[in-house]
Amino acid sequence: MSRFSVVVPAFNASDTITETLDALVSQTLRDWECIVVDDGSTDDTLALAKKYEAADQRFQVISQENRGTGGAYNAGVRAARADWITICSADDVLLPPHLEAMSEAVERFPGYDIYSCNGYFWHPDDSRVLVYSEEDMREPRSWSLEETLAKCFYSVGACYRRSLFGALGGYLEDAYGEDYDFWLRALASGAKHLYVPEALTLHRKSGAQKSANLRKAYEGDIRSIHKLLESGALSVRQEKAARDAIRHRKRMTLGLGSVGGLAVRILRGARASLRG
Repeated sequence: MSRFSVVVPAFNASDTITETLDALVSQTLRDWECIVVDDGSTDDTLALAKKYEAADQRFQVISQENRGTGGAYNAGVRAARADWITICSADDVLLPPHLEAMSEAVERFPGYDIYSCNGYFWHPDDSRVLVYSEEDMREPRSWSLEETLAKCFYSVGACYRRSLFGALGGYLEDAYGEDYDFWLRALASGAKHLYVPEALTLHRKSGAQKSANLRKAYEGDIRSIHKLLESGALSVRQEKAARDAIRHRKRMTLGLGSVGGLAVRILRGARASLRG
């Protein structure tokens, strides 16, 4: 059995999926499997993924009607056989030492359910910006639920126990930020998180991503946090953090102004990033 199951949800990702899968082949740790879930693509995504499946038995391709990212996550994890799950979007990259470093973290710091790492925001001009500065995030540390309510930890390439998926009933397919919702429910259930201070992934920044729609992202966060409050599983301190998080996101949503104004701000932000 492989140490890691890497699940790659893919929808119309023909421009980026080859780079994502090539990076898996280049991992210094060879003990992995990859489940690519083609989520009803209408481009060449499925055909490209099938080439990897034919060339390397560690790849498995699942094709399904479009169910959204959460549905693709669920299909991939349910097909996984390893004890540790890693989610990698079809436009992100796990750098060659990623799986080996995460495996070493699991051995060196046992007892955690979620392991995440540092990484780079990867801009359209090919520049890379470190997510967490080395000065601020040079040591392993854990994110509490309260901290994650305020702001999610960088989770590209995060690894978690497959048993956690079963305990939570998988990803909510109607959640806009299905991964953030998953982390919140995991931590609320008692799961323990550890941050590994190595930059091991690339997160491609693009205006076409779901996360680029800030209004929907904030509104999705608010819905997920409300559900968490309604579950009755939070302590008094966690409930306060949840309400604070809702108020903050409501203020951020109001600050976006009109849809047209949002588009202008996103464009300006992209131009600023290009200028470095």
